[in-house]
Amino acid sequence: MKEHEYSFEVKDLTPYINFCEENGYKLISKNKQSRTIYRNPNKTMARITLDETEGKIVKSLDFKEDKLSSEVLIERKESMALYYDDDKAIESILDFLDYKKDNTLIRTRIVYLKEDVKFEFDIYEEPRQTCVVALEGDSKKTDEVYCLVSKLKHD
Repeated sequence: MKEHEYSFEVKDLTPYINFCEENGYKLISKNKQSRTIYRNPNKTMARITLDETEGKIVKSLDFKEDKLSSEVLIERKESMALYYDDDKAIESILDFLDYKKDNTLIRTRIVYLKEDVKFEFDIYEEPRQTCVVALEGDSKKTDEVYCLVSKLKHD
């Protein structure tokens, strides 16, 4: 499926979280994540995500086009997540498909949702401390919401 996502780095998430709360977005989740990125010469990446909620860890694998861009709007293909328990099987699949480990990200992810628009707020601890706002969903609605949000101060 094609992903339509606005993503930008900020110093403070507060105005964006306030926007969500003041405009009827529902808090869906807030959890700690560790994501290991694997890259392949075919310009795709595999992502293993360990999602910790209330002491329980859920493991997933997904794939995404590996397009680097300095643009705020990025459109790229992304697979659905495959949830798993067998680490060795996943390692074997990634090795077979020639994916090589690149880096690991540690973050807290906060997700808000309203209709077809999702906000993902990431507070990164590693590899460097930063905050990122991502806005994704139906392209028309996401574009409309981004126009509103872009009026907030981008740091």
